[in-house]
Amino acid sequence: MHLRIFLALITAGFCAPVMADALDINLNDETIQASYATNWRNAQFSLGLLSNTDQNDWVASVGLLALGEKQTGDGRTEAGLGGKIYLADVGNKDVLALGLGGQFRVFPTSGPVGFGGFLFYAPDIVTALDGEKFWEWGARIELEVIKRTANAYLGYRKVRADLDNNTRVTVDSGIHLGVRISF
Repeated sequence: MHLRIFLALITAGFCAPVMADALDINLNDETIQASYATNWRNAQFSLGLLSNTDQNDWVASVGLLALGEKQTGDGRTEAGLGGKIYLADVGNKDVLALGLGGQFRVFPTSGPVGFGGFLFYAPDIVTALDGEKFWEWGARIELEVIKRTANAYLGYRKVRADLDNNTRVTVDSGIHLGVRISF
């Protein structure tokens, strides 16, 4: 089931190349995440799926962020602020959440090495079904292999759901390797 959703997400990304902006795939021994993002005016629309095969947990997300970029002789900074809607099956419980937050990427000195991070949080008031709270945060160090087209990165991510039965389920917590291709 998870493989079918993952393959459908990737296929959807290649079916609409005119609208495409970026495909990001990362993995470690237990999890794989794929996300597709497209930019429209000053906003970014994204679809993502994270699957933990060790625990049989998965998280799907749809996001909308207001984007901005600043380019100077000293470097490049990209930032976004907005939200994501999460649908998850964690610990055999269903969670629906609206996480608010943002992301950033910085390439100092206009060089090929950059870093970035993201944080999205959904408190009780915007978390439903079997969930109480939902968190997703992470950081990464990137190497721009082909300027503005292909990046390889090493990242850390933590995804956690607090459930209404007073348990906390960590969907992913650890280091991953990834590739981001912009087209």
